[in-house]
Amino acid sequence: MVKFKKLSKARGITIPKDIAAHLDIDAGTAVDLTAADGKLIVTKHVDTCRFCGSVENVKQFSDVFVCPICAARLYKEVCD
Repeated sequence: MVKFKKLSKARGITIPKDIAAHLDIDAGTAVDLTAADGKLIVTKHVDTCRFCGSVENVKQFSDVFVCPICAARLYKEVCD
């Protein structure tokens, strides 16, 4: 599925409804933007642990996302 779009003056782009629906991306959905080989890749954002990269049971603390294992290790390091 290929569509032609121009960037706005603020360098923004709107994802066409049919492409967004195909990718299950709704308004307000967080996305990750990756540049690779001259292409822009848009994927749904998945919270990952800042320390180990896990996506299992990740929770946000302030601006940091952390998994339970790393949270326990961090607690031990700080509190012991």
